[in-house]
Amino acid sequence: MDNARILVIDDEIGICEGIRRALAPQGLSVDIATSGAEGMQKIQSGGYDLTLLDIMMPGVSGIDLIAEIHRHDPEIVCIIITGYATVELAVQAIKQGAYDFLTKPFSVDDLSLAVNHGLERRRLSLEARRLQAIEAEARRLNEEKARLEELDKAKRQFIRLVTHEMQAPVAAIQNYLQLILDGYVPPENQPEIITKCIARAQEEMDLIADLLELGQLQVLAKPVKPVPVHLEELLVTVMDNFREQAARKNLRLDLNLAPDLPPVMGAPERFKSVWTNLISNAVKYTPPGGAVTVSLRVEAGNIIGVVSDTGIGIPAGEQAHLFSEFFRATNAKELDLPGTGLGLAIVRQIIAAAGGKISVESESGRGARFIFSLPAHFQTESQ
Repeated sequence: MDNARILVIDDEIGICEGIRRALAPQGLSVDIATSGAEGMQKIQSGGYDLTLLDIMMPGVSGIDLIAEIHRHDPEIVCIIITGYATVELAVQAIKQGAYDFLTKPFSVDDLSLAVNHGLERRRLSLEARRLQAIEAEARRLNEEKARLEELDKAKRQFIRLVTHEMQAPVAAIQNYLQLILDGYVPPENQPEIITKCIARAQEEMDLIADLLELGQLQVLAKPVKPVPVHLEELLVTVMDNFREQAARKNLRLDLNLAPDLPPVMGAPERFKSVWTNLISNAVKYTPPGGAVTVSLRVEAGNIIGVVSDTGIGIPAGEQAHLFSEFFRATNAKELDLPGTGLGLAIVRQIIAAAGGKISVESESGRGARFIFSLPAHFQTESQ
């Protein structure tokens, strides 16, 4: 190795100087330490490729130093030098991590051979480490490339879906208005057409609102500082907002709240959106005369929220896609009820961001049961 640095640790200054004189003509830089403590100080200063260690030194054995040296730099090559050579000692040194073992007195040729082999070992070891680092970086870059490609694919698909979903209401409104403008709709039928236009315009507004909320959750919004939120207080407010709609469909709204519920950490407006989306779907897809039940309880340090209904349910084969953007189950689309297909995607994002999970249990035609869990926040006296 070019510019290799050697450290000799031996309490016999004559041995140290002899090794220096033998190795210097080979272009090797040799430093000397006459005790284990001095040797470790120099090792910790860095930059050594190989050490020559005497076994018998006052206060410390060269074999014991090997572990300390390798804790600092595992690639430093350690060669033991001793005048008390035995097979057992050599085996012990090798077990401790020594690369080679020289018996005093040794010749310049033996010393040079051991040192050069040791330096070659270090060069190969460092090269292997460098190649491993390159391979690891290449794997990381490939994984990042694959992730970016997947994100780009998802972005393109999302844009296509958004374009399609936003075009449909606008095209319908345009067609209705064109019929009126061309005189195909008599005056007495125009209020009905205008009402349809208003309904489609509301669909567009709902879609835009959901897209904005989803965008804020995923990309646009700055991180929201979480605060303690009592889900039951938000739930009571949201339930009250749906009572009139439920009454028009003759739906029973039931609320089951466990006492003394602890809060969860998050943003109140986001948790309100969770309740609004889940209860809205339950009311929308439950036929007249059915029931919607919402409950909250504490279980194993988590708040468990459940929204269940006696509605149309979700086909088993479609439940895996239920929380994807723009997904609507086939039986939901057949009812021709307005919906953006973003509500459950928004719910999943909010729950996940708060450290929770959400799942669904359902059978087609037999209702649905959405269950989410969030870590409860048990306030201490200091809070």
